[in-house]
Amino acid sequence: MTFAITVDGSDTEVEATREHPTVKVGYIRVAGSFVDLERLMKAGAGPYIHPGEVRHAHSESAFDAALPGSGLVRKGVSGVDTWRQELDHFLANTRFDQDSPLTLADALLTMHGAPGKPAAQLTLRACPTCRAKDFDAGALPVVGRDGGNCPSCKSPLYLADVLRTHEEYVPEGSNQTALTRVMLVVERLMTLSYMEHFYTTVDTPEDVFRRTLFITDGPLGLFGVVAPLKRRLYEYHQSLYEWADSKGIAAPLLVGVEKTGRFVEHADLIADLIPEGAVMMLSTDYINRVTGRPAGNQYGTDEFYGRRFIYRTTSGDPLVITVPPKPGVLPYEGSGSEDFESYPTLRTVCEVLDSVRTRLYPNAVIPVALAHSAASLPLGVGQSVLRAMAQQGVGLPANTQIRYRSPYR
Repeated sequence: MTFAITVDGSDTEVEATREHPTVKVGYIRVAGSFVDLERLMKAGAGPYIHPGEVRHAHSESAFDAALPGSGLVRKGVSGVDTWRQELDHFLANTRFDQDSPLTLADALLTMHGAPGKPAAQLTLRACPTCRAKDFDAGALPVVGRDGGNCPSCKSPLYLADVLRTHEEYVPEGSNQTALTRVMLVVERLMTLSYMEHFYTTVDTPEDVFRRTLFITDGPLGLFGVVAPLKRRLYEYHQSLYEWADSKGIAAPLLVGVEKTGRFVEHADLIADLIPEGAVMMLSTDYINRVTGRPAGNQYGTDEFYGRRFIYRTTSGDPLVITVPPKPGVLPYEGSGSEDFESYPTLRTVCEVLDSVRTRLYPNAVIPVALAHSAASLPLGVGQSVLRAMAQQGVGLPANTQIRYRSPYR
């Protein structure tokens, strides 16, 4: 392993103005962190850590977005349609890296296609406007990069409608849930963009993939209304696995690392029962017992594109990780899902994570800590600063005062 690429994000919702606290703006920041592992190891080879080498071993790319919440609407447009339009604009105009022309919309189309072959159109399950689901054959609602129209009500459709976050939009109240869904999808799209960049632009992409570890902050899964996208991510990664297998390598090396949650707490409780340098597979029966679910519950089948493990590092700290299976195996259902042989990248992933541990916070690894630092909002940032950032993101002048005008005048 030579490189590690980690993606992390932060999100928050603030009032658009002090005078009208019910008018909300959502703020998202997503960052990709690139770590040269060889240079990082060189920085700590002597009796002291060389800060200059650490700085040069790390680079990052980040972008911000502001999305309208309740009470902030375009003229003549409803709140939910304002959300749809602004989200679509964000995906279409945000590049995952300043040096690449690929946008998040490109990544979304690629997720529904194959490596190097983005889909031209995507099919929606229902029209967001008329809610129609039953369409004649050949007349399904489809969207491309430039959107589309519902075959039933003729209302405009947007590529961002595929995320279905408009279903969780709240006209009056907090839209934190919908905002978090967007952030999680964008994190996955950013990771996919890096993979697609290497696959399509490098002369020998197999050399890059066998030397690069892709890390996601959090489990390899999607939840709520965006959960169906996990199947697209699974199929994309399976295609990459099949391509890598034809090249004689085990790739892509992808892992999700969890910092908090039920399983992180559980791993701390049972860490002494796991030998140092050993990994524990969490069977479905075991997960159901830990989480209080009934026996026989099909955990994770609709949300995860990787399986959860607990790895105890050689220094004794437990790491909760998620690793995708090999081609033809589903992580939480079917034959082979609970066989170690179905996860050929697991050993390499654990060895790399073991070499980049840090005591910055409990159960931390250096690439995730650096990505978290790049994506998190600075400590001490108050509501007034966040409000100004959000106002700028949605095109409002700083310190805007929203004046009420009666609709009956």
